[in-house]
Formats: sequence, C-alpha cells, structure tokens
Amino acid sequence: MLDFCGVEKERLRASWVSSAEAPEFVEEVNSFIDALKKLGPSPLKTKVVEQTKVAKKIETAKIGVS
Repeated sequence: MLDFCGVEKERLRASWVSSAEAPEFVEEVNSFIDALKKLGPSPLKTKVVEQTKVAKKIETAKIGVS
C-alpha cells in the first residue's frame, strides 16, 4: 500500500515495547527518527506542496478572469 502511495516502506515501523521497558522505547524512537532523517523529506510533502502551488495558480487565474 505504501509503494502504491509513493512512500518508502522504511517510513513505517511497528515495534512492541512493554511499558516496563522505557529505555528500549527511547532507543526505538531515536532509531526511527534517525532512519527518517536519512530518508529526507517525505515524498508526499513534495506532492502536496506542488498541488497547492497549482491550485493557487488556478485560483489566481479564475479571479483574474472574472
């Protein structure tokens, strides 16, 4: 499903950590954050920004026409 949406599978992670394992939870979260930083910005963010720019141009054109 992620591939279909254009998102790398590395951007999703599931892990089971007991509530008694706070240090393990912290390590898991930090590890995931590091992995996401290496991947860089989300490809979805780029698509949304591009679509927003197009929508603004269309809206501006409509205002200028009326």
